[in-house]
Amino acid sequence: MIGTPACVIFLLCQLTGPAASGIPKKLVGAIDGSVIFPLNLPVNLVDSIIWVFNSTTLITIQPKTADKKALIIVTQKRNEERVNFPHEGYSLKLSRLKKSDSGIYRVEIHSSMLQDPLTQEYELRVYEYLSKPKVIIGLQDNKNGTCVTNLTCSMEHGEEDVTYSWKSLDQATNESHSGSILPVSWRWEKSDMTFICMASNPISSNSSNPVFAQNLCEGAAGGLALYVILYVLLLFILLCSLALVLFILIVRRTRKKEDYFRGKPGKYHLFHCAHIPQGNRTPLPDHVVRYTKVIYL
Repeated sequence: MIGTPACVIFLLCQLTGPAASGIPKKLVGAIDGSVIFPLNLPVNLVDSIIWVFNSTTLITIQPKTADKKALIIVTQKRNEERVNFPHEGYSLKLSRLKKSDSGIYRVEIHSSMLQDPLTQEYELRVYEYLSKPKVIIGLQDNKNGTCVTNLTCSMEHGEEDVTYSWKSLDQATNESHSGSILPVSWRWEKSDMTFICMASNPISSNSSNPVFAQNLCEGAAGGLALYVILYVLLLFILLCSLALVLFILIVRRTRKKEDYFRGKPGKYHLFHCAHIPQGNRTPLPDHVVRYTKVIYL
């Protein structure tokens, strides 16, 4: 049989690390999942084991001996189906985890060979599986075709110990940014960019729906497009005005010619002078006489 000093040293060796320094051993679990509180000790060196959650006794164990089975007493009936000891050891398995299971667990190891019980603490944090994060678009400032805004990533619930990061994707480069807020500056003539928020906690991660800069900054491109449309419209109006003036000038010129040939009063006529010898009295044709001033010599 192992001597008393050797037994004490062996038990102490099993509890080195966080327990020896007084720092709880950190464990994480997921809601509706399970977690194991590891504890490796030889059965024949232990008289009893007590598991404590916060300040409430959770389980009391009397290890089996040669003539009797192990006795396990669960103090709260609602936990009877949730606790288990895999492989007939001392490690505690807690199932069907709830958010309220987060806290400090302590195991006390009692042995007749020890004056005081050995203890080891565990800190359990129970987390939710993350849903899809939500992206909130901040106020936009559109100047000269440049869109400037902020994107904020958040969770509707379960934000405990959540870290955020961003991926900015375009045809040329892929960039990463940390933090829940992403500043965006994008010009409409550049290739479209895609922004994706990634949220993670100790047990899970999830990504947001992609946000496209072209849709995000419609105002910047739309403002410039409106400017182009107004410019084209103004040019069209100017051309129409010039065409109208030219048309009026052509009409007036045509009407003047028509008035000239019709001999309307108040109009100026050009007369061709014809020098005809006095002896020649041959009558001139009507169309010549009409528009010609005859001078007889």
